[in-house]
Amino acid sequence: MKKLIKFLLVIAIIGCAVYFPIKGIRDKNREQARLDKIKEGMYIKIVYEDTTECKTRFQLSNQDSNVQNEECKKIELTVREAPTQASKELGKAKKDEIYKVVEVEETDENYVWFRIVYQKNWKDKYQEGYIAQPRSSKTKYVEPYGIEFDYSAPTIACKDYDCTKDYEVESIDDINTDDVIAWDDQEGKKVTFEVFIEREPTDRPGPQYWVKWTVTDKKGKSASVKQRVIFKFPPSDSKVKDFSQIKG
Repeated sequence: MKKLIKFLLVIAIIGCAVYFPIKGIRDKNREQARLDKIKEGMYIKIVYEDTTECKTRFQLSNQDSNVQNEECKKIELTVREAPTQASKELGKAKKDEIYKVVEVEETDENYVWFRIVYQKNWKDKYQEGYIAQPRSSKTKYVEPYGIEFDYSAPTIACKDYDCTKDYEVESIDDINTDDVIAWDDQEGKKVTFEVFIEREPTDRPGPQYWVKWTVTDKKGKSASVKQRVIFKFPPSDSKVKDFSQIKG
């Protein structure tokens, strides 16, 4: 009887020694197959490339800088039940995780919402949730793959981000679009300008000139700023528009 027990114990040990490594390999292969399948279609990877928002919160709390940097690395994104900030929280998504995208919701003015399959691994039950990407911030929460859309409209600002400063230039031909700061989340933006004459300004002797800078992305979204321009050699009337036509 003792020999039988010892024999069965040996068989059990051998079985465990064989089963668990095989199970581990099988689980690993199933998970890799799941990830490979996700990458065949639309998906996102959690990146959170800019921790400025996190660091600002810590600075306001007077936290130690070393603690601050470590904590900012632990940022997680909230997965919600619906595409609103007030909806129920389903869980968290961590950096470097990837998720299958079912649909992209772009009706929110402040966020792009990705409807995802919220599964951490092949064992998890199937459920769908939403992850948000801010439109108004340059902070990138996710990296999209196989998805065509605009995060946001382009932005533009005068040099030094101060449009109250006069833009001084010799002639209209010397105006340079590199003298403004333009940004968009995708390649293909274009910066243009128009010059306007204000013949009878209310706050100073005229005439005075204005330059309107405009950035337009490849989908036609645009943004503009205007700035007073001082010419050493004023342009002819044929090269400018009347100030009453300026908009934005």
